[in-house]
Amino acid sequence: MRNFIVNSSATFKAGISPNNRIFKVASGPCAGRLAMVMATSANTVEITYADYPYNIWSVPETMISDSADYPFDAVMSSSGDIYIAYTLISGHDLVLRKLTFSLGGWHAGALQTVYNGAECFYPSILIEAPEKLWISFSRKVDTQFCVNVKCSVDDGVTWNGGSEDPGTALSSPGDTAYSRLIIFGMFLHAIYTLGGTKLALRRKHLSTSTWNSEQEVAEGIGFDHEFDVAPSENGRLGIVFDDGQVKFREYDGSGWTGISIIDENGGIFLQIKYFDNNPYLIYLSSLGNNQNMILYSRRLAGSFTAPTALDCRKKILDRVLCYHAGSGTYEDRTLAAADETTGDVLHSQSSSLVAAVGDALYLGMDDKYNYFKLILSTAGSGGTVEWQYFNGQDWTGIVPAGGTCAFDDLNRELLLWNDYASIANDWQKKTVAGHYHFWIRALVSSDFNTPPVGRQLTAIPGTGAVQILEQ
Repeated sequence: MRNFIVNSSATFKAGISPNNRIFKVASGPCAGRLAMVMATSANTVEITYADYPYNIWSVPETMISDSADYPFDAVMSSSGDIYIAYTLISGHDLVLRKLTFSLGGWHAGALQTVYNGAECFYPSILIEAPEKLWISFSRKVDTQFCVNVKCSVDDGVTWNGGSEDPGTALSSPGDTAYSRLIIFGMFLHAIYTLGGTKLALRRKHLSTSTWNSEQEVAEGIGFDHEFDVAPSENGRLGIVFDDGQVKFREYDGSGWTGISIIDENGGIFLQIKYFDNNPYLIYLSSLGNNQNMILYSRRLAGSFTAPTALDCRKKILDRVLCYHAGSGTYEDRTLAAADETTGDVLHSQSSSLVAAVGDALYLGMDDKYNYFKLILSTAGSGGTVEWQYFNGQDWTGIVPAGGTCAFDDLNRELLLWNDYASIANDWQKKTVAGHYHFWIRALVSSDFNTPPVGRQLTAIPGTGAVQILEQ
């Protein structure tokens, strides 16, 4: 399932790795309903929701219009209320709004100030018990930042020490600071990166007010907001993080295991969940040119699997063929299309991707897909192209949802259909040059004056964020 919901002009369209954005109503008449909060502009946070099978989402409604253009965090209570912690436009104060769930919808409540004594950014919010909330945040100290934490016992109306009290400082100042709160066992944990040089943890027992000393989880360079943490049912705490490489470390109840390297190429928007007590790591891997593939790795029999595409429709194309009408021949350019080598996606007879009437480009996948990325070494001019799919009997034309494309742009992201639900129902697999796939064909209908030459073709979009939701 992949659905288009809304465009966003916010800088942090889906927040950062430690933030939560999508939730499921746990009980009541609307049990199972998914709700998603999202920054749709620099200052606006909206909510949309859908019921099973989640193909139709409601028109987004504005809940917040006074947010600074920074990430927010949210959490849902057992009754379906959503609490959003965010940075206020005015003064960059740390504030909270409760979205009360009533009659199947969400309604924004009054603005509550958590802290207004300094600029605050990157909050993490957690519910310990009914009406008891915690928020950690990055507090600006001169030109640096430190991690602070505050608590409310009256559903977020007031916060310990009042709005001018910064709460408890968990870290020393650093050039950067990002944090995430989580309850694990009988302890409240704050996991944070500081100054780009370390990933650390502090915790307190739920029955006390004193925080234990800092534990260093990892040190090095390049630590930022690219980390996530999750508990397992059998008493383990897993952390996935990126310091130039995607890495994993786990607390097994008595101490920390060694660090496992998952992906030497690194990743962004890291996520972790445990299923059957095995960690699943999901993240975005960049192929350059605004192409981010969703990869996952899981631990099986004590070892992590090689990173694999999570969505089989958003990856390197399974097959790329160039057809030359003059010679009646196909040439396989699948490997050439997967990399960034200049000028190597072409047919040898024309030295171009396509050139004359009847020439065609075939893009094949094992599953129906709705998007592809086209990067050219030479842009075409003067020619026209018909985009087609095979309906089981004939090639039939489509008008791409993303507009016309005649190979006249050096870098083009072409949306064939808006989402998976919009893909033609009668699209069928077909054998072309001995390869059986779902094919998209670009057929030349008038000659090119300057034929296009390909560099890279994939089905990998510029995905900016990913979040896992347990079913």
